[in-house]
Amino acid sequence: MIYIFHGDDQLKSREALNTHPDQNSSREILRLDSKSSTLETINNFLNSQTLFASPKTLVISNYFSIPKPIADKISPLLNSEPDISILLWQDKKLTPTQLKLFPKAKIEVYNPSSNIFSIINAIQPDNTAYFIKAFRKGLQTEAFELVFYLIKNSLRKQLSGYSKFNQAMLKRTYLNLIELEFQTKTGTLTTPKEVALERILIGLMK
Repeated sequence: MIYIFHGDDQLKSREALNTHPDQNSSREILRLDSKSSTLETINNFLNSQTLFASPKTLVISNYFSIPKPIADKISPLLNSEPDISILLWQDKKLTPTQLKLFPKAKIEVYNPSSNIFSIINAIQPDNTAYFIKAFRKGLQTEAFELVFYLIKNSLRKQLSGYSKFNQAMLKRTYLNLIELEFQTKTGTLTTPKEVALERILIGLMK
């Protein structure tokens, strides 16, 4: 059976993947990502015999980021293994065309809540007061990492498309988000990350 976990709420989709019952210790498990997934590796795992005939589980993170020439060879192989559990996780929402590659798969999609979209929609010129209200309310129930990811993704799209913001200011803000992400991961941030993010976005909207 093939299971697909996807959606822009990476935290929830990853949690669902990690807690899936077919990842228990009684199974033989192979975990791969988009870079380590090769036809030979997957074929050897699926067709090799286990010592105690244990059931198998194949877990692939970001399968749909595998280069198409390679994925075109792997997909038929995965679809032909009904007795093996195959768990595919993607760090974003997949398109209907992508999902059609596995017509018999069980699909689980995890979308962000309306609170997060309220935050993103509030990032508009001269909209500081409403943004602060939406931002602080949203962070009471939503994970900072998800909020940050979706805000960063929204600004990145605006850099290459339409935006109500000045492009120079938008680019500067995006670079500030990259710096904030680096400081958060390295533990060098001197202010709370929520405060730092709020200040960066207020600077963009003024």
